[in-house]
Amino acid sequence: MNGSDYDYVIVGGGTAGCVLASRLTEDPAVRVLVLEAGPHYRGLAVRVPAGVVGLYQQGKYHWPYRSEPEVHAAGQELPYKMGRILGGSSAINGMIWARGNRADYDGWEAEGCTGWSYDEIEPLFRRIERSEQAGDAILGSSGPIAVSRGDAYTSPLNAAFMQAAEEAGYNFNPNYNGPVQDGVCVLQRNTGRGERCDVYSGYLKPALGRPNLTVRCDTTVNRLIVAQGKVTGVSLGTDGAQETVLPRREVILCAGTLASPQLLMLSGIGPADELAAKGIRPVHALPGVGRNLHTHPIIRLSYTCTQPVSLLPWTQPPRKWLAGLRWLLARKGAATSNHMDTGLFVRTNPGLDRPDGIITLVPLVLGCAYGDSDIHGFEIYMELLGARSRGAVTLRSDDPTDLPSFRFNFLEDTRDTDAFRTGAKIMRSVVAQPAFDALRGKELAPGPDVASDEDLDTWIRKTANVSHHLVGTCRMGKPDAPETVVAPDLKLVGLEGLRIADASVMPIVPSANTHAAAIMIGEKASDLIMAKR
Repeated sequence: MNGSDYDYVIVGGGTAGCVLASRLTEDPAVRVLVLEAGPHYRGLAVRVPAGVVGLYQQGKYHWPYRSEPEVHAAGQELPYKMGRILGGSSAINGMIWARGNRADYDGWEAEGCTGWSYDEIEPLFRRIERSEQAGDAILGSSGPIAVSRGDAYTSPLNAAFMQAAEEAGYNFNPNYNGPVQDGVCVLQRNTGRGERCDVYSGYLKPALGRPNLTVRCDTTVNRLIVAQGKVTGVSLGTDGAQETVLPRREVILCAGTLASPQLLMLSGIGPADELAAKGIRPVHALPGVGRNLHTHPIIRLSYTCTQPVSLLPWTQPPRKWLAGLRWLLARKGAATSNHMDTGLFVRTNPGLDRPDGIITLVPLVLGCAYGDSDIHGFEIYMELLGARSRGAVTLRSDDPTDLPSFRFNFLEDTRDTDAFRTGAKIMRSVVAQPAFDALRGKELAPGPDVASDEDLDTWIRKTANVSHHLVGTCRMGKPDAPETVVAPDLKLVGLEGLRIADASVMPIVPSANTHAAAIMIGEKASDLIMAKR
């Protein structure tokens, strides 16, 4: 391969990588190479929204990441499912469309991320979105990613949740992506005409015919090549041989919150003492690489249902087959939904400046979807949007085939446990409302015996799990700040020739699912690279 054939090499054909590949090659004079470790797959498992459960269960298109034992969460080893497929996590995620709160991005700017305030990035969200809701004045109308809304009334359980939240004192919010995030709402998702609309279908597929774009799948980048203060290219492992690619302009790292810092450290960029301990010669000391790891932890309550109104029959033959057939013939029916239709943004402390939790109802006991149980029921779970605990990513060894070692340090900060405890009480109070009287059965988890604050805390530590919203390990900020890895222009601090554009650059996780924000980072990066203002 002649690296000089390309202006840019994009490492990682995931969410932001696909956006960049599409946007940069809009200029026919710019040549781009995308290197993706996963396969090029576009089967039904990806395209059918209800297939998300199967994708998670099989793990065929995920990296098999698992945390080190969580010291503050009962020693749990928590899995993290990141897409190993062209399209990345955009191809396998839960499809909730949420921008986040204005205060999130204004907070980024306050952390030194000049140019990333909400007023400055809001036009990027509108550029991305193609709302399928007639008369929508908040979302964009002509972007590559279709955004539709769930239906709170396709399930009696969803309808009960909406009513019960209002009975519990929460206002109905017609659009949480607007100026107000708080309240009970119908969730939006990146689906269009009954199909998942991910970055592959919205951005990359329309660009694949361009002669100035080359995409190589099943291709692993082992290291970055650093010479004389500059990242000059990448080293690939191909069938036991090594290749190098030396682009004319820049390498753009879009490998994700775990793999991006791993590749930096394998290349001698990161905390010098940690690198030396793994036998790697430090070529550029950057102590923030791998630090600041965080996400949205989750707790989940489950209940039996006194009436057969859950999704259970649709997870089993023959209705499962009928749903699939209807999707194939008309793109309609149960298979067009991710079955997370209703949500409630809450503040566990009235003094907070934005919601720190989102509570979502699923009209199924999720074990049923995996064949582990066979009961009518529902689950209600809370993602802690404002988690304060921070973890880190480091290397297991200097071998690029070894997955990185990481720990979230879930619940290290006791304020996270406090927020979850309050959240559990809020969830119980919603389910206790009259709207659920005709449907509510027995509380399966944590169960009625878990009532005291002490018992709730113990249950939280034993069961808190991970959302797939990891951020922060290549933190963006002021170039002279101790843990900054990239400047606001996404260039690596202290070395030329490399930018990072993925969720790893987020200094603080948004108060929302991170998919929309990751696409926004791809759009912002393309503007920065092409010098758009």
